[in-house]
Amino acid sequence: MLPHYIIDGYNVIHAIPTLKKLLAHDGSQAREQLIFLVSRLTFKRKFRCTIVFDGARPHEPHPSSTHSPLHIVFSAPQSADARIKSMIEQSKNRTLLVIVSSDREILSYARECSCPTYTSKYFSNLLFEEPDRGEEKDPTALSKGQVEEWLKIFGEKK
Repeated sequence: MLPHYIIDGYNVIHAIPTLKKLLAHDGSQAREQLIFLVSRLTFKRKFRCTIVFDGARPHEPHPSSTHSPLHIVFSAPQSADARIKSMIEQSKNRTLLVIVSSDREILSYARECSCPTYTSKYFSNLLFEEPDRGEEKDPTALSKGQVEEWLKIFGEKK
């Protein structure tokens, strides 16, 4: 069974400087950027995920198939924290839940319920981590030195 991450969306947005800045001008775009980053990570790391945003669903499309590994939830009329607690309480296998938040109370509650936790800052770093070092390099790719050598041979300038 795959782990199921439950993410406090605005907490993670606030942990990423570019998204935090974007949120001040265009909340919809900040959410979409986060959704894109998280969907890429769910594909790479193979886990299910629910992103919980405070408030009511805006009038923007958020496709969420029941078969998709990524679900978007808006918490209204309750707070995202209350919604996350409720999701933990309703879970039949809490050890598969991974809670991502900056809220100490939520993280503490999740740990009391045997859920693994990540801070929003830690999770935001996962979103931008480099590809695994074990991946094969393209054997035909030229090094910087090789490129410079060929440029000298053909008399080209960079």
